[in-house]
Amino acid sequence: MNTTDKLDRILRRDAAEELPDAGFAARVLMELPPPRPRRAAGLDPFLVAGSAALGSLLAVVFAPSEANVVQGMIDLFQRQMLTPAAYASIGLSATLLVCAVLLAREG
Repeated sequence: MNTTDKLDRILRRDAAEELPDAGFAARVLMELPPPRPRRAAGLDPFLVAGSAALGSLLAVVFAPSEANVVQGMIDLFQRQMLTPAAYASIGLSATLLVCAVLLAREG
């Protein structure tokens, strides 16, 4: 006989027994606040996508005037330069990547 089987059998037997608590568990459960209603799980992808869209819009609006996202990608790929436009492009790409990962993890 394996000692793991013996230990498992002892633990299962002990778990099946009721521990006397003089009503303590019932009193604790009565004092807990009622559960809050949860939001619908189908709403999460829309919240993440909406947050990504809002974050991207704010990044474009508050970026420096010379930070054109398309120009930033051109600066990165052709000139290999880190200009303000390149930083804006990297920021937007990172934001959208994080949102995509969150959506993939939830789905």
